[in-house]
Amino acid sequence: MSNLKSDLDEYLLLQSDQKKPNFNVKLPQLKVPFFSSSDPEANSFLKDTDSCFPKLSRLQRIVGFVACLGMGALCMTLSTFYIPFLILKARKFALLYTLGSLFFILSFCFLSGFGSFLKQMFSKPRLLTSLSYSSCLILTLYCALVAKSTAFTVLFAVAQIIALLFMVLGTVPGGATGLKFFGQLFKSTVSASSSVLPV
Repeated sequence: MSNLKSDLDEYLLLQSDQKKPNFNVKLPQLKVPFFSSSDPEANSFLKDTDSCFPKLSRLQRIVGFVACLGMGALCMTLSTFYIPFLILKARKFALLYTLGSLFFILSFCFLSGFGSFLKQMFSKPRLLTSLSYSSCLILTLYCALVAKSTAFTVLFAVAQIIALLFMVLGTVPGGATGLKFFGQLFKSTVSASSSVLPV
């Protein structure tokens, strides 16, 4: 009886090996423009490692991104509480705003990779705005922490906000023209809806 069972198991094993279906199907390569680029550093978030910090996994980079984004949002929110007291507490406002900006930049460094983010930030088309923004960040911190000059801190904080606006304009598709188009589209939508509503 045991011989029959072993024979049956052997037979079934041979049959299952012979009738195994072959699922080797070759799928065509899809090229999505967002995920494919000629620049290997352009989408470094999709890679598992970063060239500057190769030991960080994708999960660690996402956690670093979320943590720095949260800290940046916290610092920015706390800095808005000092807006009513801007004359008396200008250095605290500028310090919190600048730290929030640094945390935001650090969060995107975690997301896209430090090396590729810095290469992109200081590329030839963005070099002037990036240098002006970086120098305003450093000078705001210097004036708030070392020099303790309220006037210069406010001056460089305002320059930092202006440089940030120019930096954002450089990243919007179409630049100032694209922003003007979206502004006119918003204005026409608001004016069309206000003419319909009875006042």
